[in-house]
Amino acid sequence: MRAVDCVGALVRDAEHRVYLQRRTAERRLLPGIWDIVGGHLEPGETPEEALAREVEEETGWKVRDVVWTVADWEWEWEGRVRREVDYLVTVDGDLTRPRLEAGKHDLSTWAGPDDLDLLMVNRTDGDRRLRDLVAHAVRTRFTDRLRLEPITGPNGVLPGHAPDLQRIFADPWVARWYDGTLSPDQAAQRAADHQAGWERDKAGKWIAYDRTTGELAGRGGLSRIPSGTPTAEAIAALVGPEWAADRLELGWALLESARGRGLATELGRAGLDYAFSTLRASSVIAFTEQVNTASEAVMKRLGMEYAGEIRAEGWAPGVPDVQPDAPFAVYVVDREVRSQEVEQVVDDAVRWAAGRPDIRGVAIVGSWARDAARLTSDVDLVVLTDSPSAYLESDEWLGAFGAVAVVGRQQWGPHVTEVRIQRASGLEVEVDVTATAWAATEPVDPGTRRVVTDGLRILHDPEQLVARLVRACGPQADI
Repeated sequence: MRAVDCVGALVRDAEHRVYLQRRTAERRLLPGIWDIVGGHLEPGETPEEALAREVEEETGWKVRDVVWTVADWEWEWEGRVRREVDYLVTVDGDLTRPRLEAGKHDLSTWAGPDDLDLLMVNRTDGDRRLRDLVAHAVRTRFTDRLRLEPITGPNGVLPGHAPDLQRIFADPWVARWYDGTLSPDQAAQRAADHQAGWERDKAGKWIAYDRTTGELAGRGGLSRIPSGTPTAEAIAALVGPEWAADRLELGWALLESARGRGLATELGRAGLDYAFSTLRASSVIAFTEQVNTASEAVMKRLGMEYAGEIRAEGWAPGVPDVQPDAPFAVYVVDREVRSQEVEQVVDDAVRWAAGRPDIRGVAIVGSWARDAARLTSDVDLVVLTDSPSAYLESDEWLGAFGAVAVVGRQQWGPHVTEVRIQRASGLEVEVDVTATAWAATEPVDPGTRRVVTDGLRILHDPEQLVARLVRACGPQADI
């Protein structure tokens, strides 16, 4: 294989946008186009060394971590073929203030899903490969255990996902629900259709890989149900006209080897986050045959609510063949329903605390406190008490917060124990049980200050302990 000639760095911000910089009009190679950070290797450099050097020279940032090798491809300029390897990286530095390299770049910006055609400005050769590379990075998501890549066909930069689709649909469990497998040609067409869907709808399905091993896990994500179809009309009649504006459906299909570990829920949460945070959707549905109780259970864990039944082609109870009018269960989730549930949690916390003299304060913190929560965000509560051990030795009191399961515990510093619970809807609530020393003001603990300044709303504070803490953390904490 040809040696690596050049490297590229795909730097993303918190909104998953990719950093771009415009090459000056005086550059001999591709003047005036928008480009990613990167350049050629110097003699004796490894690709990783060149990557770190180019990032610092062109932006002033320092590479913290190479998250993923996104692409390894070749391109030609003036008769010379170059091999390029592009990496998704995290960096240290102020992302709002890149330092452009004088004489090489004159503007910078962050490209999201609506900005991809910027990569074609002044691109006189019409080459879309850099645009497709950036689109891939913009659309990719990571969960705790999965890397989710938007499904593509081969496009000159990426090899495409047809072989993975063929393997997924060859899995007996998946083939059972989709009534068959895919031939190589069918898988290739399916991959191309998925890529076209991403371009057309700004949403689509991902291929899911294990983040640690790289092993294939399945596929899932979003799609837009075509308007005017019987399925779309039947669903809109159940869930209301707001859904019909976006027509977003959430789905998943995992290999047998990946099932039973909560990965479908993890994938589903990523899809909901993309729908509500990136696409700004109003609602999302999921539907499955009523005999598919495993998928229904995932929908419930995602906090989706049963909306009713439609009829479509699929599997029906007690019948060995696919039926034209099988019963399907439809589930829906929207912002208003989730916000109402969070307020219910808040009200329950206030009522619970009011009857307990040993509870010295309760506050909601984090994204829900500062009105920046995503639909998939959990609720973070801080409970100040004179006797934290009494609440850590028994779980009975968690019923007041709607707990149906305790899904985790963790100690944070000397005072705080996190108890993470799940409600019947799938919403997770993190209750941080802490001694009143957490709210000490002389001095304020640095960890406490970070929590308070990140967003805090007082729910129960009979002795003004939390109010004094907020004031001690400065005016920026008075949220």
